[in-house]
Amino acid sequence: MIYVAQGHEQAIGIEVFLKSFSLLNSVQQKNFSFIAFKETLVTHLNELKIHYKFENGFLFFNGNKLKVIEPDQLNVPESSASLITILRLICSEDILLTLPTSKDQLILNEKMCKGYTEFLRKKFQESNLCMVFKAFESSTLLISDHIPLKDVPKFITKEIIVKKCQMTLENFKKYFYPLEEIIFSGINPHCGEGGLLGHEDQVIDEAIIELKKEFKINFLGPVSGDTLHFHNNNLKKQLKVYMFHDQGLPVFKDKFKTIGLNITLGLPFLRMSVDHGTAFDLYGKDKADYSGCYYMLKESIKIHDVRN
Repeated sequence: MIYVAQGHEQAIGIEVFLKSFSLLNSVQQKNFSFIAFKETLVTHLNELKIHYKFENGFLFFNGNKLKVIEPDQLNVPESSASLITILRLICSEDILLTLPTSKDQLILNEKMCKGYTEFLRKKFQESNLCMVFKAFESSTLLISDHIPLKDVPKFITKEIIVKKCQMTLENFKKYFYPLEEIIFSGINPHCGEGGLLGHEDQVIDEAIIELKKEFKINFLGPVSGDTLHFHNNNLKKQLKVYMFHDQGLPVFKDKFKTIGLNITLGLPFLRMSVDHGTAFDLYGKDKADYSGCYYMLKESIKIHDVRN
């Protein structure tokens, strides 16, 4: 089963999901369960002027049939209630898709989380879950993600780099394809200029030496972060590894816009999300670009079909 978490009730997530779902054929649609509050769903349907009816646990609209499960009634925001309900239902062969929300909606044990990945790290007590971005054959791993820039040098160690690369290599082979090459960015500008700008990049060299002992693929780097995106080899299935959030994502998002996947690796199941935010200013206006969500649904079907 492919479970879809509702996301923020006043974001564009429900709109882009319904429109993307409508592009699937009836066989593909059977793979999905939407975990959403009926009242919220009705509000969106009415705002989008979509004719609908609910019957026997399904939403029928414009010739489509969508299984809908109401979240457990928990004393948390709707995004958290939807996600927690899915985590009660999901098994290892299933896929979790999350629609955009805001950080104040993700509450676990009465504490706010920095995003879905952080929520899942705390829920599964796995600090090394990987945040990966993928579009077509282009993939980007972030060694650190939602942490302040001042904490990046202390966070990045040989052990963290090795662990996250191991996890990504194993999960890519499981869900997507075997990686053939990994290329690393440096931490400092120009990788520290041989120590002139710092010695933090030495941990990357040490990590590469360790990884080469276990994996027989090509490892390159560290390469200056401002030129890494020019290192393309179309003959290889390549992963670019950036040391912090805003080092890698501006290039990825500029190239692919909303056509991209935000992926969490290292869970018992695969979690993916669209590579865009809530767009509160577009809520209810029937103007949101749903191409990224459609890409996510098609990718999830492809993976689900292979694994089942």
